[in-house]
Amino acid sequence: MITLNIRFIAGRYHATPWGRHVNEGAIEWPPSPWRILRGLIAAWHRKFSTDIPEPAVRNIVENLTALPLFHLPKATLGHTRHFMPQRDPLGRDKTKIFDAFISILPDDPVSVIWPSVTLEQDQLLLLQRLTSGLGCLGRAESWVSIEVSDKWDGVSNCEQIENGEKVEGERVRTMAVLTPEEYSVWLTHFSIQPIGPELATKKKNRSKKDTLSAAPTDLWGALHAETSDLQKQGWSFPPGSRWVDYSRPDDAFQVVYQRRPMMKEIHNPTVARYALAGSVLPQLTDSLFIGERIRQALMSRSKGLGDDEHALPVFSGKGKDGTALTKNHVHAFYLPTDEDGDRKLDHINVYSSTGFDQRAQIALYRLDKLWGPLEHDIFTVLIGLGHVEDYGGFDERKGQAPQLARSKVWVSATPYLLTRHPKKNGKDSPESQLRLDLTRRGLPEPIRIDPVDHTTVLNKKIRWLEFRRIRTKGEGRLADPRGYGFRIEFPIEVPGPIALGYGCHFGLGQFIAIKE
Repeated sequence: MITLNIRFIAGRYHATPWGRHVNEGAIEWPPSPWRILRGLIAAWHRKFSTDIPEPAVRNIVENLTALPLFHLPKATLGHTRHFMPQRDPLGRDKTKIFDAFISILPDDPVSVIWPSVTLEQDQLLLLQRLTSGLGCLGRAESWVSIEVSDKWDGVSNCEQIENGEKVEGERVRTMAVLTPEEYSVWLTHFSIQPIGPELATKKKNRSKKDTLSAAPTDLWGALHAETSDLQKQGWSFPPGSRWVDYSRPDDAFQVVYQRRPMMKEIHNPTVARYALAGSVLPQLTDSLFIGERIRQALMSRSKGLGDDEHALPVFSGKGKDGTALTKNHVHAFYLPTDEDGDRKLDHINVYSSTGFDQRAQIALYRLDKLWGPLEHDIFTVLIGLGHVEDYGGFDERKGQAPQLARSKVWVSATPYLLTRHPKKNGKDSPESQLRLDLTRRGLPEPIRIDPVDHTTVLNKKIRWLEFRRIRTKGEGRLADPRGYGFRIEFPIEVPGPIALGYGCHFGLGQFIAIKE
């Protein structure tokens, strides 16, 4: 037994059956054995002809000319319409094209099974190499990944229909390949040409297209024929092929409406990560403004979820009596970040050390839009709820954020603003206030602190004075609006997020971990 598990990694399969026009919207499903074997031969010519001998490939292909069974996963039909410019240089001559395709989940393979075919171990390895070189099946956008196996423990749902057999399902006709013996018989029959006056008269009236070229001498040659050449030569079907009827499930393209999945329950998550999208993303220097806006949005969406009509304390930072929750900074931090380094905010991390209960999670799921600095929409997409260790790191491709990582070295990403005026005698200096804030947060005593007067993005310095540094509302205590920055080195790795000083709950005073 041989099985090919074909995964369409782009989620689409584009292929027009033989004899049909692309604008008919017809799609070959299942993929025809003719197409699969020609694809293997093409992969050999393109990538392996120098190190895999032709007889070995011919032997594998000839074995796979037996009719296979199929297991077809759930799929749906779709199409796009567009105009294709022709040769007119002014672009006035355009043809409307229907691009029909099948949508299929990338992880759901089409299984092609040959129950009666057995290959030796070395042949199986060669087949695996051939399939590794086959990047697409059908049109070029039908990217595939193919797994070869000598086992199959599933159930086929698309099988050949014998003549006169009652059909259960939908009858579909697909193009298969003759076996080498069948091709020899067909070639002998094709070569016998009747003679006589009637035939001679017909030949005189035939056009050039009606005159068929000589058929290839063997099946291997027939599988190499170019489709365009065969059509020009007047072939109604390729030499070496045959039409076979298969029974396809009635619900092969049935649209299944799925219930909205329940929210995954995470016990007391401490981080909600959002991605930002919009026609105009806010600048990094607008971090304070965006932090305030997301707080307002979450307060609005959490009203009525608690014991009264007020916003939940974790978002508002105020108790039931309206007093500020200043102890231990347990209410939420709203920390906008630029994680792709283009000077524009693209993510927001909402963090609370005590976590978000189920009521707060409902509000977090509800958030989908903010107002930007210029009163344009900024859309928020919840990436996930979890804990700091779930999202901290330095690999952006994995969705990790350095603001949530662990490191010994941390550097200012937004300005640190003082809450007390520095004294002439050196008391309450920026560094001493920073050390006090670190101690209050339970962080270890730094072994070194260096001042930094800017952050660098796209090789351009952004000085702290360029940031918004004063809240539009609120009662935060601001002593010095100039802004400071630091590079902090700890004796051990400490986890993020680290945000300190005035406006730290809204994006100011953020530090970013440096990878060692």
